[in-house]
Amino acid sequence: MVVDADALVVGGLALERALRFARGPAGAAPADAPLLNPALLDEIAAARTAGRDVWIVSGTEDGVPDRLAKAAGATGSLSLEERAGPARAAALVARFGARSFDYAGGARRDLSAWKDARSAIGVDPPVRLARELRALRGDARLLPGPGGGARDWIRSLRPHHWVKSALVFAPLAAAHETAFSSWALAAGVFAAFSALASGIYLLNDLIDLPDDRRHPEKRRRPLASGRIPPLSALAAAAVLSTGAVAAAFALSAAAGAAFLLYLGGALAYSLRLKRLLFVDAAALAALYALRVAAGAAALSIPLSPWFLEFFLFFFFALAVVKRVDELRAAGDSRTGSGGRAYVVDDLVVVIAVCVASGFAAAVVMALWAESLRAGALYARPGMLLLVAPLSVCWLGRVVLLANRGALGGDPVAFAARDRGSWLFAAAAAALFAAAI
Repeated sequence: MVVDADALVVGGLALERALRFARGPAGAAPADAPLLNPALLDEIAAARTAGRDVWIVSGTEDGVPDRLAKAAGATGSLSLEERAGPARAAALVARFGARSFDYAGGARRDLSAWKDARSAIGVDPPVRLARELRALRGDARLLPGPGGGARDWIRSLRPHHWVKSALVFAPLAAAHETAFSSWALAAGVFAAFSALASGIYLLNDLIDLPDDRRHPEKRRRPLASGRIPPLSALAAAAVLSTGAVAAAFALSAAAGAAFLLYLGGALAYSLRLKRLLFVDAAALAALYALRVAAGAAALSIPLSPWFLEFFLFFFFALAVVKRVDELRAAGDSRTGSGGRAYVVDDLVVVIAVCVASGFAAAVVMALWAESLRAGALYARPGMLLLVAPLSVCWLGRVVLLANRGALGGDPVAFAARDRGSWLFAAAAAALFAAAI
C-alpha cells in the first residue's frame, strides 16, 4: 500500500558522509557536526520548503537514522531490514509507489532504488558509479562532492582581502618616491604581507572552528564544513606565515620586525582581543598601521607621527563600522556580534564612537596639512586641508550604509568594489596632486 507519494528519500550512508556524522549513543545530533556536502542539505531544504516529506532510509536500527534525520531537518527515518539492492527498492516502491519518489544516494547499493525512483540524484558518487548511474538513468542529477579543491582553498585564503596590504605603498606615495627599485621592493613587501594575511585567516578560522560550526552561515565555510581538513589548514598557515616573515627579513630587518609584530598582534587578536569592547577595534587599527610601518621600514622612509595617527583613527573607525554592520544583522537586542562583547542595544554608542573616531582622523589630517610648509614635497599644502572633510563625507556614507544593513560585511572589501568609494579616492588623489 502506498503510504506517502511525492517524497524525497535519501540514503542514510550518503547523508552520513555529507555530515561526517559520528556514530555514538542515540540522541540529538551534535550542533557542530562538520558539514561536508552542503549541496545535499540544500536539496533537502528545498524539498521541505516545497512541502514535500523527506525520509532518511537505512538498514540499521541503532538510533543513527533518527539522529541523521534530525540533523538534516528531514521528516523522519525508515529502518529497513533490506540493506541494499532490489529488496530495498521493492520496499521503497511498496511504501511510496512506483516512480512516485525521488531518491538521493551515493553507493552501489542504491542502483536499484535509482532505477525505480521518479528521479535519481547521485550524491558525490565515485567516477565509475557515476558512469553507471548515467547509463541507467540519463536524467540523473549529480550533486557535487565535499570539495577541498582549489576553489575552497582560494575562498579560505581570502585573496580579495589582499587589497588591505596595499597600505605598504602609502609611505612611498606620501614621500613622492618615483624610483622603480623602491616600488619593486614595496611590491615584494605587499606580496609577503598578503601571504601572511592569508596564513592568519586560516589560523583564525581554526581558532573559531567550534563557533563557526554552530553558525547558520559560517558553518558552510570550507574549514567549518570539513571540506578542508584542519591539519592541512594548519600546515598551510604555518608555511604561509613563516615564509612571509622570512621573506620580509630578506627584504629588510626592520620590515621583518614589523612582520613579527603583526603576526603576534594578529594571534593576540584572534585568541583574546577580538572579544573585548573597543579593544578589538584598536587592535585592528594597530594592525593596519603596521602595514604602513612595514612599507616605510623596508625603504627606510621616515614616518610622520601625524601620518600614523591618521591611519590609527581612520581604521579604528572602519573596524567599528564592521561591528555596526554585524549588530544590524543580529536583529535581537540581546544578540551579540559574532561571539564578541557587543549586543544590539549598544548600537547607538557604537555608532557614536565610530563617528567620533572618524572626526578625529579628519582633525589629524587637517593638523598635518596645516603643519606642512611650502617646500620640496608640497608647493600648496593648503589643498590637503580639503582631504579632511572629504574623508568625513565618505566615512559618514559608509556608517549610514552599515546602519541600514547595506554594507555587506568588511568596509575595506566594500570600498574595493564600490563605485562611490572609488570616486572619493579619486577626489583625494586629485587634491594631493594639486598640492604638489
